[in-house]
Amino acid sequence: MFDNAGKKLKITAKVLFWVIAIVGTINGIIAAEDTATGLLMIPFSIFAAWVAGLSLYAFGDMCENLDLIRSNMYIVASVTEKRFPDLAEEDPADKVVADDGEDQAVNDEH
Repeated sequence: MFDNAGKKLKITAKVLFWVIAIVGTINGIIAAEDTATGLLMIPFSIFAAWVAGLSLYAFGDMCENLDLIRSNMYIVASVTEKRFPDLAEEDPADKVVADDGEDQAVNDEH
């Protein structure tokens, strides 16, 4: 249900666009029988559908891209550590802490 949320958001954006555009057009035609302002509802509803669909589609696309970045992050980190071991980050648990609670590096400077 929660797997591949980006793709599901993109599909929902497409469906939402068509639902809003069709319902808005039908409402515009029905309202046009009574007043002329009903004709203005048709382009406005299509524009509103486009804005809503575009924003939801962009968010879904961003989620998909984030998943790709996350999946490639481990590969990049492991290759970097193998090729450049000097650049690997130190583990904070490896630091030596003095009895008074201050780091040893701080005590060496004084």
